[in-house]
Amino acid sequence: MKKILTILTVALLACTTVFAALNVSGEFEAGYKFSFDGGFTAAPEDDEGKEGKVTLKITDDAGIWTVNIKALDELDSGNALKANLSLNVAALLAANGVDMGDVSLALSLGGNDKLTALSAYNDVTGDGGFKFKNNSKGWGKYGYSTEISVGYGDLIQAKFGIDPVYEPTSEMPIVASVMSAPVDGVKVSVAYSHNAVIYALGSDGNAVNVTNAFGGAVDLNIGALLDSDFALGVTVYDNFGWGGFTSSAKGVDPIGDTYNAFAAAVYGGVDVVDAFFELRMDNATSAKKTTTTLGMKTQVNLNVVENLGLDVYLAASDFSDFGNTFAVGGDASYTISGVKFAANLEYGATAGFSVTPKVVITF
Repeated sequence: MKKILTILTVALLACTTVFAALNVSGEFEAGYKFSFDGGFTAAPEDDEGKEGKVTLKITDDAGIWTVNIKALDELDSGNALKANLSLNVAALLAANGVDMGDVSLALSLGGNDKLTALSAYNDVTGDGGFKFKNNSKGWGKYGYSTEISVGYGDLIQAKFGIDPVYEPTSEMPIVASVMSAPVDGVKVSVAYSHNAVIYALGSDGNAVNVTNAFGGAVDLNIGALLDSDFALGVTVYDNFGWGGFTSSAKGVDPIGDTYNAFAAAVYGGVDVVDAFFELRMDNATSAKKTTTTLGMKTQVNLNVVENLGLDVYLAASDFSDFGNTFAVGGDASYTISGVKFAANLEYGATAGFSVTPKVVITF
């Protein structure tokens, strides 16, 4: 891993020196998760003790192309270096005398595993549970989707992605989505995917693979609509899959007929303090039974000191088993000279007490 990062760093510095018009940005994050459940555990199961990632973005000065280097998300020798190219066709044409005005057109090609649909949902929790994707990577090792994006200002945007070399071709992963912001403070989106991925229990790590899926989301920012200094908003999404589904945690055998993931959140606040409350409901059906799970997360963020971040939260993945599924915790961070030092403290009913210190550099 160190060799990969060294080569990347030298190559990027060389490119930046030779091609002065190149811009390099990204983020480096590294840390550990220490657990104290009946004793100190430095490395929990499934490598959960590792915290870290690297993302890099290289763009030309005219904004015509971007190379995204990603998937270095565990900082160990098991990383697979993947990259894709995003080509801004509208900017390319403009640089050659063809002005498309407010029309945008872009193409993405390369190591695109699961392509995420456009969504109007305001992801207040940051857990990525709203995401709606195609399943280009599938149960194999790599994915190679192509994505086309087109839009007209903020009024309407559309994205279409497909993996044309996926086998079997009858299960070719497709994702199509449209999002519109007709006025400031209002966003709506719809999406469809064949060979799709939606998320169980509101977690980016709990993938559910379904034959077909339809999703919709709305964000109503009342504060923006009223041009108020006090932020207040409501946001909702619903992702529904049918035709049989499997769980990435349980193998490829079908375990149900339909899966529905619904969430609604209220958020708001002022400069020094803001908060949100999200309610999440998951519903799975099979020939034998229907299972409904109701969970929540609420959090208060304090912004009273410059460069100091503080928050406290309470979450539960299943109200019917609150005593065994709740977690309470908080985050603290301080940023100095572009370096953020952060720590998370959490107590979970099943996982016990944990401390996660890390360092984040954004450039």
